[in-house]
Amino acid sequence: METQSQPAAGSGPLTTGLQRNQIGLLGATMQAITHISPAIAALFFTQFVISLAGITAPLAYVAGFIIVLLLGSTLVQLSKHLPSAGGYYTYVSRAVSPRAGFLTSWMFILYSPIAAGPVYAFFGFILQNELNSQYNINLPFLWALSVVIFAPLIAFLQIRGLKLSAKWLVVTGGLEMLIVLLLAISGFISPGPGGVTVSVFDPSKWLGFSSFALAVVFSVQGLTGWEAAAPLAEETTDPKRNVPLSVYLSIVIIGVYLVIVFWGVISGFGPNNVQDIINDKELPALDLARRLWGTGWILILIAFLNSVIGNGLSTANVSTRMWYSMARSGSFPKALAKTHETYKTPVNAILLQMCLSLAIGLIPGFAFGADVSFFFVDGLILVLGVTVVYLMANLAVFMFYRGEHKDEFNILLHLVFPLIGSLVLIYAVYASFFPTLPAQPYVYAPIIDGVWLIIGIALLFYLKSRGQEDWLLKAGEAISEA
Repeated sequence: METQSQPAAGSGPLTTGLQRNQIGLLGATMQAITHISPAIAALFFTQFVISLAGITAPLAYVAGFIIVLLLGSTLVQLSKHLPSAGGYYTYVSRAVSPRAGFLTSWMFILYSPIAAGPVYAFFGFILQNELNSQYNINLPFLWALSVVIFAPLIAFLQIRGLKLSAKWLVVTGGLEMLIVLLLAISGFISPGPGGVTVSVFDPSKWLGFSSFALAVVFSVQGLTGWEAAAPLAEETTDPKRNVPLSVYLSIVIIGVYLVIVFWGVISGFGPNNVQDIINDKELPALDLARRLWGTGWILILIAFLNSVIGNGLSTANVSTRMWYSMARSGSFPKALAKTHETYKTPVNAILLQMCLSLAIGLIPGFAFGADVSFFFVDGLILVLGVTVVYLMANLAVFMFYRGEHKDEFNILLHLVFPLIGSLVLIYAVYASFFPTLPAQPYVYAPIIDGVWLIIGIALLFYLKSRGQEDWLLKAGEAISEA
């Protein structure tokens, strides 16, 4: 049984159909942390990032950490005034224009909505390889089965409500962080050739500036997810306090965490053996765990499993609330604004997300392989899409505080930080593709993102020609603070 949430009339604040006060500061912070996916960010990208940055991979994460802190400041400044399930959609619509808000959310579809499917597939790929190498069990399509299992499971947990999701995220997220941190500490205690060295933070040790810049782009991707609490504002206790605070907490916790873990993994292999990490035919973290922990290596698989479920829940929470908010305003089909009668969750949006996860997990997986599609989709297509979102948000924070809240305008928070963050992002992306283009299919990522943006612009023109833009009047609304 379902009910439909209706948009408020006029230009006043919206009355939400979502369940209030489902999570507090801890739940909001863990929503962001599990969206970042500590085990995935720390260990799935290890080989790829080290192949780009060499032993200076931890330095790449320091650079990414600084960039993300600047971007996080923008979200904090917007979310403390605009608590809404629409997130960036609401922020940009309100501060810049509703059409800009629509295009921002259109590009956001290349972020949270598509993230989980390739993660499910890559986990199945890793499990498939481990069963084959360790136990001689050959299950060639286990990666596809993983997608088929995880997508409906996440949808079920979502429909049952955010409170259940939050409890799951707190327990499993904490466990995966502990396991991965213990692996890094083991690397420091029992280092390989070259020992523990601070040369990992020496720029003269990188493999080349262009490849290091691409490593920074991937480090930003590894840290991406800190904004995941914003779309849950309507279901968060005291959102104007807890959402901004959760953003800063998640960035600082995971930023420091990833630098330590990458340093620990490199130390465990040995800085002099960094080529062994790059050439490893399996996931380096699993090899390191087998060497240091023996049969205890299975704990890393458990951490991966927790990370996959946490990532699936948190990314789906973000995307479904964004679609719910857009449907509520009228810019997406009204059916997506329907909520479950008992659990007050956006049930149709959840089912749509499940279908999307199945498609994005299976189609690129069969086309390129589960491993390549993970780096292609989640590593580049996703990052380039969310870069557009971040740039629009940086413009929005300046316009919002120069417009509605002139009395609060701060040149550092509302101009300098957003400007620096935007310039660094643009340069990092540019340096990733020029003068040396990455290999196929990675080189096609900018084309895919560009085509997607053009489709969004064409859709706006189509809606305008049909006179179907009533939703523009409501696009920037935020809920009232109850």
